[in-house]
Amino acid sequence: MSAEPSWTGTFSHREIERTYAMLTVLEEDAAGPDRHFGLWHGADDPASVEEATERLTGRVLSRLGARRGSRVLDVGCGNGRPAVRLAQTSGASVVGIDIDERALRAASAYARQLGLGHAVRFQHADALRPPFEDASFDAALAFESTPHFDVAELYGALARVLRPGGRLVVETPYVRGRTTRELLDRIGPYLSLLNAVSLDPPHVHLAAARQAGLHITELSDLTESVRGSFGRLLARLEKAGTRLAGTLGDEQAGRLLAAFAGWAEAPEVGAILMTFTRTEH
Repeated sequence: MSAEPSWTGTFSHREIERTYAMLTVLEEDAAGPDRHFGLWHGADDPASVEEATERLTGRVLSRLGARRGSRVLDVGCGNGRPAVRLAQTSGASVVGIDIDERALRAASAYARQLGLGHAVRFQHADALRPPFEDASFDAALAFESTPHFDVAELYGALARVLRPGGRLVVETPYVRGRTTRELLDRIGPYLSLLNAVSLDPPHVHLAAARQAGLHITELSDLTESVRGSFGRLLARLEKAGTRLAGTLGDEQAGRLLAAFAGWAEAPEVGAILMTFTRTEH
């Protein structure tokens, strides 16, 4: 995404701030509270979107190897559902960081609702400058949050706070094949809306991680299992079009849905799940 695409400026910062809050609510309606890709077992899988997202959450969290006594950092934690689930199922102590104050308030409220406020803490923080001591976490998680960062900076920051032998688990969308100007014109408006800065292929992640002192132990391409999410989410969002237009106006609502459709209908968008280990020295 280094070339200057024609969609730059499609959404102003003011529009992003206004529409993202609304899109967040709609995505929670459409994708369930986890607000990430789902995991589908073939095109005929009858699972609901909520069931599929829970499956993916379970698969991603299982790679952390967290257990009672572990300390885990969730980077770009959003509304905190995976972080709370991790604390609930593993007994680990979890810290979630994000810059979205609304999401952090929702995350804290959810943890307290389940009686896990003692085990999960959420705070406003920059993932590229995590306010934690070196080697202070046993594991870290980046669940569909890497598109918001320069991955070289992100891996360096996370490697610093991981103890030697600690794990980093990353699940992220990426572009399969060449990142062409035509592709960016189709998916760029949605990336612009989310303030995304990268959609890097696996080899870029691996090089950045290696430079940061992280060793890859597992890489799985989830594209065929998550592609079913996109069309289902788009259909649900389109059903909410009247609600969206009532809040944002017809023109802006149409632009927002078109931006999402360009992303959802792009076969070049894939997903990978990677597990890294911090080198011992």
